[in-house]
Amino acid sequence: MTEPRPLSGRIDDLPSLPVKEYGEGIGKRVIFGPGRFWEEYTVRFFTTAPGKKTPFHAHDWPHYVIVVEGRGRALIAGRTYELSAGSWAHVPANTDHFFENAGDGDFRFVCIVPSRGDPFREGPEQTGGVC
Repeated sequence: MTEPRPLSGRIDDLPSLPVKEYGEGIGKRVIFGPGRFWEEYTVRFFTTAPGKKTPFHAHDWPHYVIVVEGRGRALIAGRTYELSAGSWAHVPANTDHFFENAGDGDFRFVCIVPSRGDPFREGPEQTGGVC
């Protein structure tokens, strides 16, 4: 008999997925997404080491970001935003942006995108989309 899928767990117990575009020092875990409780959106959890940042980029879907730990900075549409635990940020579609760690410890945040922006599927070959 197959064990039922757990309905709760710890984020740090989810597999860390490689994000080739980021290089070392940035990890991603998928909490919810297609095949994992939410078909329309993908909820990713990023951990960014001190001195690291995501690439400066834009795409045709929005981001919804909630900071859980650490200090960071976001450049969104040419404006810099200081972020810390409890902060949120919205990146509209087709808007240049990046996120960077601006502190001494890990910068950890949740990033929600439509699933077309990160078409997560469970399995060993999964890699990630950028934030």
